Amino acid sequence: MDALITGKVTDDKGDALAGVNVVLKGTQRGSVTNKDGNFEIMVPNAQAVLVFSFVGYGMQEVTVGDRSSLNITLLADTKALDEVVVVGYGTQKKANLTGSVATVVMEDVQTRQVTNSTSALQGKVPGLRITQGTGMPGRESVSVQLRGASSWGTNTTPLVLVDGVVGSLDGLPMTDIESISVLKDAASASIYGARAANGVILVTTKQGKSGKPRVSYNMSVRSQSPTGVPNQIWNSAQYMDLFNRAVARNAVSAVPFPQTLIDKYKAPNRDLNLFPDYDWTKAVWRNAAMQDHNLGISGGSENVRYNMSAGILKQDGVLIGHDYKRFNGLANVSATVNKYITVGTNMTFLNGKSHSPYYENQNFVLMTMTQAPLVKPYLPDGSGRYTDKAMPTGVGGTQNNRNPFWIANETFRDYEDWQANLQGYADINFLHGKDMRLKLSTKLATRFTEQFQRIYHYGADAFYYLPDKEYQTGGTDVHSKGTPFGPEALGVFNNNYRTILNTFYSSLNWDWSKGKHDVTALLGYSQEDQKYRTLTGSRNVFPVKQMYELNGMGSLNQVVGGSLTEWAFQSIFGRATYAFSSKYLFEGNFRYDGTSRIFKDNRWGFFPSASAAWRISEEAFIKDGLPAISNLKLRASYGLLGNANIGDYPYQETYVTTSYAFNNALVQGAYQTALRNRNIEWEKTAITNLGLDFNFKNDIFFGTVEWYNKYTTGILAGAIIPASTGMSAPTVNFGEFKNYGVEIELGHSNRIGGVQYGVNAQASINRNKVMKFPAPVYGERIIEEGRPYNDYYLYEYTGIFKSQEELKAVVTPGNPQLGDIKFKDQNGDGVIDGKDRIPVKGAYPAFIYSFGGNVAWKNFDLSLFFQGVEGQKVKTIFFGEDPFSQGSSPHPKFLNAYDPVTNPDSDIPAIYGWGYAPMTGGTAQGSTYFLKDASYLRLKNIYLGYTIPTVLSKRVGINRLKVFVAGDNLLTFTKYPDLDPERASDGWHAQYPQLKVLSMGLNVGF
Repeated sequence: MDALITGKVTDDKGDALAGVNVVLKGTQRGSVTNKDGNFEIMVPNAQAVLVFSFVGYGMQEVTVGDRSSLNITLLADTKALDEVVVVGYGTQKKANLTGSVATVVMEDVQTRQVTNSTSALQGKVPGLRITQGTGMPGRESVSVQLRGASSWGTNTTPLVLVDGVVGSLDGLPMTDIESISVLKDAASASIYGARAANGVILVTTKQGKSGKPRVSYNMSVRSQSPTGVPNQIWNSAQYMDLFNRAVARNAVSAVPFPQTLIDKYKAPNRDLNLFPDYDWTKAVWRNAAMQDHNLGISGGSENVRYNMSAGILKQDGVLIGHDYKRFNGLANVSATVNKYITVGTNMTFLNGKSHSPYYENQNFVLMTMTQAPLVKPYLPDGSGRYTDKAMPTGVGGTQNNRNPFWIANETFRDYEDWQANLQGYADINFLHGKDMRLKLSTKLATRFTEQFQRIYHYGADAFYYLPDKEYQTGGTDVHSKGTPFGPEALGVFNNNYRTILNTFYSSLNWDWSKGKHDVTALLGYSQEDQKYRTLTGSRNVFPVKQMYELNGMGSLNQVVGGSLTEWAFQSIFGRATYAFSSKYLFEGNFRYDGTSRIFKDNRWGFFPSASAAWRISEEAFIKDGLPAISNLKLRASYGLLGNANIGDYPYQETYVTTSYAFNNALVQGAYQTALRNRNIEWEKTAITNLGLDFNFKNDIFFGTVEWYNKYTTGILAGAIIPASTGMSAPTVNFGEFKNYGVEIELGHSNRIGGVQYGVNAQASINRNKVMKFPAPVYGERIIEEGRPYNDYYLYEYTGIFKSQEELKAVVTPGNPQLGDIKFKDQNGDGVIDGKDRIPVKGAYPAFIYSFGGNVAWKNFDLSLFFQGVEGQKVKTIFFGEDPFSQGSSPHPKFLNAYDPVTNPDSDIPAIYGWGYAPMTGGTAQGSTYFLKDASYLRLKNIYLGYTIPTVLSKRVGINRLKVFVAGDNLLTFTKYPDLDPERASDGWHAQYPQLKVLSMGLNVGF
């Protein structure tokens, strides 16, 4: 017969703990302590075991015995030092780490409502800079860089391993991830050798655990809106007035709008359908829905364990014509064959489908921005025909770009992605004694990725929005044809890209412990081979308009293509560690890599590292004299990493086919397109790292401080050769590059009464310097020894010309007039030329940072997370920046533009249009006038959750039920004047917007 057990749970200070979970071990029966720390629960017998758990405190198991009342004291969780961290080809206790390894707190990132899991790491790891280029569904263009770029000639993205095999975080849901570790220095990453120069991100998916089946369901519904929309003039009369002023000052080469037409658009009682003030952003930019569902089941016996899940994501774009759907699956199974052998499989699957117009992303945005407010998308007669512009340019105005509604409705790019990762592994424990263990681990894996692109582009007629009678004497009510929406590439295109990566590795792990000595050793072998195949085809003869398949098209002018590339790696790797008295820690790693990308004479590279740490807090003088210090550890490391991500055939002569005339006939031939170099070697990066870890009073105050220096030699890049060679340059080892910086992470957590809270902050500073370069490069960016790589090199904007004396004082390219921008004559020679450019800071941020906090009270939990970038600048031009670029409406600031008569005190340049040399020529476009401060601080995430009391949820068969609301990117503090400061790079003003996301969701456990 069940017996009632009552009791109270307190902390080590005697304060009651509310919200502690009390569970009968091996069952789903449980209870929760009330505000006074009291609980009651029914147990079947005296052998029953109760499990007490609470966030921030160590879990405790208690056998009931013959007691009817229990008083339980939970101690603050000190597991951080005993926490097992995933490292290369194994795990280590966090306390024993000698290298720079950062672990991601999964509870923090899982509050982020993002579609790309890489984005969730933003601001969570010191030194890891993540930038989301766009908010485009399914193709967010997320870039990742760890401690700066280590090279300018090769790929600089960190290596990502999922369950030990090369993979990606992009399509892996956060709900499937158990842990993420980031290896930042050579000591931690050199075991991956030639692949690790840019750091390593280790991702481990969730595995099954013994016990009854546990079913989980996580869902959220989200509302998305753009973080910014184009700020343009959408008043037709103002648009035409400004255009005519630009024409009058010869800053636009066009016919001005007739005043009679301007008056029609100004008339207060006009037909607003015929003479609109149309805001294209409100028509094209919108709020959009998104939903995410994930269902999982896990459990197993002592011998067989499983974890399986399936997820569906559906996302509409905040721009019309864009959407994305994704299905994810995961199945991890492990089986203990006997006490010596464990086998298992890890499988993940993804199918993603993105839909967008032919002109997508920023191209679609610019076509919205290049419309005039004089017209709507469709003709005012209700016929549904697409609008070109208001009237012919011979009557007035300028050419606008293609109608975005035509692009969204009549063209498309459909991308379908398939990914399958299949792994099989076996662990053989030859020896598992008290003092010594010996294990062989082997894994065989295949990663399959394929993308199928189906692209449709069909031309269409376009018509002038106004009937002829509105701008022609004697005109009729007919809408004449305008400029057809002719595509850049007409037709149907099918492109297929397939990658198969095979991986095999095996390692022998040995560890021995005796007294104060702990020794481990690892020796392994790895090999990888990859095949990448492409197959493309297109036809452009349409028998009917809505023909989307190649077989339905005419064969005239058809194009086919295909290719196959391959590469392979072979490696031997190893690691040895020694710890004395858990105080003095030493570690050595190596990897010996060979690659098909380098000629056999230099194919193999050796990449070693060494590190040591001193756990000062384990010394008697700290334990006895300063017991408040829970952990104090000093670390140092040095090692060598490699990089050979330079294409698949950099040393081999490659040929392309061609046709040429011979003996009055076309003959098939082949020719070489690039010079090759068989003497290339591994690019090498040496990293020195110093670190200090500290923790006072079990997380009352804790943190890490790191200093690093990365020095890359033998940079692999194209040689500088004359164009007269007729071929592209060979790859050579030339160049040296240094990155150095400091990372700081601080935190505090505590409990006051029934409130558990924590705060944290981190900041990273990275600097780089070119140490050796073949020859200086001077453009809008400068590459010169002793300076940061690719720093800005611009003319210094100093204001606008407001007097004839200023115009005559210096010779400026473009023949400027009053109201145009002026530049500083740096050398005082009276001429603005290339000698007046100066290096300008801002190509790299001064520092990146983040901070946040969380608080839990009873069943509520709240978290805030801010992320920022300081000192970053970007240079944007053209659409939306320069007035009337392809007809784009100007920024409202130009309503206050300089005019020598009516507005002589304004500092806004006089109105102009694209093509006007003083404002859009090379000197102006290469000046600091177009350089903007892209620093920002953003509320990346706010999250509020409430866990329904177990006594209530269990009534409907639910073990755990949590409801939450969350917001991402809700607030941004910035001086950046354009759409969004977080963007991939310089370039056009137009960009697909970042997303504000409001979410509601459930986490359910059965």
